[in-house]
Amino acid sequence: MKKIFFFFAILLASATSGQAQVLDNIYGISWEVSFPLGKKFVSNTSFLGGKFEYRHFIKDNFSLGGTMSWNNYSQYVERQTYENADQTQAVTTDNQRYIFNLPVTVDGFYYLKKIKRVMPFVGLGLGAQYSSQQAYFNIFLVEDKNWGFVARPQIGAYIPFSEFTRNGILVSAGYNYATNKNESFRIDNMQSFWLSVGFALAD
Repeated sequence: MKKIFFFFAILLASATSGQAQVLDNIYGISWEVSFPLGKKFVSNTSFLGGKFEYRHFIKDNFSLGGTMSWNNYSQYVERQTYENADQTQAVTTDNQRYIFNLPVTVDGFYYLKKIKRVMPFVGLGLGAQYSSQQAYFNIFLVEDKNWGFVARPQIGAYIPFSEFTRNGILVSAGYNYATNKNESFRIDNMQSFWLSVGFALAD
């Protein structure tokens, strides 16, 4: 009886281990830190970001899915003189600036050869980005909301907690380029470098 129990225990462990190697879906939630690049309306790092993502495996080494990310930037700017777009008016004041970005993308990921349990990947997300830009001049508010095309190439890795489970950690690093524009704030596009780490539920 003990031998039979031992046999089935080994069989179950082998099956569980084998299942952990083949994925159908990944559901992820991550914390995202973003560093603005290029001409900066706001230059401070955003630590108030995150993302939800879903990946469905078409092949063992390729998945398609979608991601919704967000970042909140803020910065205090000391007193200086500002002119309007046609340079007919000017004001001298300090101001508090905010940007909220919400990129939504369709993603493709290619998974490289595993290193033990670690599954490295490269990916590309294409979609649209909603953005809100605000500047508070004392009691006055200047605000604009716009949409733009966004591209998000990235590299990263999916790391299961153990060989007996599919759930694990997602780590990624990427670049965000969006075509959002704001003439009042002289924004021609929005660029950032980002890092993320989070949890993945897989089946």
